[in-house]
Amino acid sequence: MYAVEIKGLSFSYLGSSKPSIAVDELYIEEGESVLVVGKSGSGKSTLVNCINGVIPHMISGELRGDVVVMGNKVKETPMSKLSTVVGTVLQDPESQVVNYLVEEEVAFGPENLGLPPEEVKERVSEALRIAGIEHLAKRETTKLSGGELQRTVLASALAMRPKVMILDEPTSNIDPEGTNSVFATLRELKGKKTMIVVEHKVERVLPFVDRVILVDKGRIALDLRKEEIIEGVETLVEAGVEVPSYFVLSRKLKLPRPDFEAVKKGIKEGKIALETPKRKEIADPPIMSASIKVTAKDRELVDASIEVKRGELVALMGRNGAGKTTLLKAIAGLAGDELKVTGSIVFEGEELIRRPIWYRGKYFMYLPQSFDLILVTSKVEDEIAFSLKKRGVKEFKQVVERYLREFGLEEYRKQDPMLLSMGQRRRVAMASVLASGVKVLFMDEPTSGQDFYNRMTLGKELRELTDKGYSIVVVTHDSRFAYEFADRIVVMSEGKVVANGKPEDVFKVSHKYGVEPPSDFLLRW
Repeated sequence: MYAVEIKGLSFSYLGSSKPSIAVDELYIEEGESVLVVGKSGSGKSTLVNCINGVIPHMISGELRGDVVVMGNKVKETPMSKLSTVVGTVLQDPESQVVNYLVEEEVAFGPENLGLPPEEVKERVSEALRIAGIEHLAKRETTKLSGGELQRTVLASALAMRPKVMILDEPTSNIDPEGTNSVFATLRELKGKKTMIVVEHKVERVLPFVDRVILVDKGRIALDLRKEEIIEGVETLVEAGVEVPSYFVLSRKLKLPRPDFEAVKKGIKEGKIALETPKRKEIADPPIMSASIKVTAKDRELVDASIEVKRGELVALMGRNGAGKTTLLKAIAGLAGDELKVTGSIVFEGEELIRRPIWYRGKYFMYLPQSFDLILVTSKVEDEIAFSLKKRGVKEFKQVVERYLREFGLEEYRKQDPMLLSMGQRRRVAMASVLASGVKVLFMDEPTSGQDFYNRMTLGKELRELTDKGYSIVVVTHDSRFAYEFADRIVVMSEGKVVANGKPEDVFKVSHKYGVEPPSDFLLRW
């Protein structure tokens, strides 16, 4: 029996004349696990929303064709029933959690089905065990790590005992340790549920799926058994999907399947080459040095030092809760009144520790993960001019023109930033910050939730900025991004700096602190 049957599917969002997804036929066997990949905006989420019933029951548009899940026609079946057939886990766990305690959250769905208390208790116990979070049952959901929260959402879905599980980028917003825990649960579910996993981490998910489906420009461009993936490597790369380098090199070596050890041997023997990332050797003294202590009441959160040179790109890495964001916010003056910040912050010889946030903002700026939060005007050119006007810069129009040109935003000058693509909005945010005259930019997890294409585009943009003399510190869990673009990596653990140096040196010890080395590094090591 097919768990999912799709025939003649087409869906267009309201106001759009072009379908976001168009699938002639797609069949998924009961108990089969499928990995769905593709660039952001390719139609992946639209496809899974047509399967779980979000389309058409919650999102309107023009829907054609049939989607049948476990014998239920999706467009004719109410969500109350579909939720017992299809479980869905999204990339942002906080948006799916509504209860105080973990066990209450997991029980919420079964209780709403009106099940007897004993059956609810049994389902909760079973779901907690499968998700590996029995020890968290009495914990407050607000005090969980990202990985723990995502496994709570996964347990909540499992408690409904669905036949089909959809996981839409479940690890995009959590650290490597949380990612490992979620993948461990998926491994436990393989063969027991029909799983549809939307993920950018092809290498990590491949061991526990049966098929790989590539969605590109709203259509299914590839549908392969995982054993055949090497045949589709070029197509995946062209579609902007993150494919490990050893997959590509295995193809060049004409191997029957991706083989890490064979590629590593081939590199060592000179049969094949792997390009080495270019890094800057900066002899100049640091433009900024900070030695900071941050305490909350009697508890020390951070005791760390960091320095940045002109034109340097530094990756700040470590587990969730290591103190990375707290350190950068403290330097920028954004720690908040409830935290006590002491120490020293020196920028080009000037001590800034006692200076207010507006004064520090002349030299460095913190850009949050949700960079949309700093966009406050309805036109791109006004956004870039905003801080210049606030600082009383008389010739601000010339500066605005320069940054519109440098960031490729001239044709969008009159448009509302919030109506632009994510990559364009990011460029507007960076342009508005740098136009104000800052020399050091702190970016908090700009790679989180981004696909491979957008992460590589961001890396190239940051490289161009450092070539112009800007200094950038990026908080990231993305070890491949850090290896590819950072001149230096600083690793934090429990509020302290535990590793600091070139990526090649740091990745030799980083696994001890929850930072996994990328496969490109391991191929050379």
